Amino acid sequence: MSTTETEESAPPEGTSEEAAPAAELTPPEPSPGLVARVDDLAAGWGRMQAELAELHQRVGQLEQRPAVAANDGPEERRAALARTTEQQRDALVKAGVAVDVAEDILWRRAQVSLERLYTRDRAAREGWLNTDRYQEELSRINEQRVSLRDEVGTEVYDRYLFETGEDNRILVDSVIPGSAGDESGMLPGDVIERYGDEPILGFRDLRGATTEGEPGELVPVQVRRAGGMVELLLPRGPIGIRLDSTRVEPKG
Repeated sequence: MSTTETEESAPPEGTSEEAAPAAELTPPEPSPGLVARVDDLAAGWGRMQAELAELHQRVGQLEQRPAVAANDGPEERRAALARTTEQQRDALVKAGVAVDVAEDILWRRAQVSLERLYTRDRAAREGWLNTDRYQEELSRINEQRVSLRDEVGTEVYDRYLFETGEDNRILVDSVIPGSAGDESGMLPGDVIERYGDEPILGFRDLRGATTEGEPGELVPVQVRRAGGMVELLLPRGPIGIRLDSTRVEPKG
């Protein structure tokens, strides 16, 4: 049997037997939509970092504010919640207090607050927190505290509250039908200025004024209404109104 030899075909003329190198690949151009999406993500990341930095700053400011003790009065609560020492000083000055007097008042009040704070810390460390001894120590410290209103007077204190952005008046939210307030002509929206001779800056003022004197005696009550002043006569005792607080610029 004969075999037939096959000849390998020669490569085409002008070509090498080695394989030709593959063509160099270039990445496709990103689509405009993808570029815009990446830009949006980058911008969002920048905003998030800025907001995080601002949040850290606000947390730091809150941590620096004085703590509010459970037995603190309303003045201490207002100061702790809203104002730095510099802002309180500036508000007192705007209300008519000399700078050195304002700084002295705030310094003395701060020392009382610090003494109260250190006393609580010591009591907690030594195991006599919430004992009679602790309450006696707090009473001794609180005797050193003078009300800011008593220090500067009601008129200046009224202006101080306004300058610090605090509420300084009682607003009549609604009037109970058949009540003394209703029969005297008091209306929702009235702002109570005075009850008898007492200026009314807050709920405590009004509560104290209505429970003084003889029950049932007629008392002149001044209210702001529609930009003017109206005087009503009410029997001393419960007025029969629902109250809210508001901020009003003092007259004069």
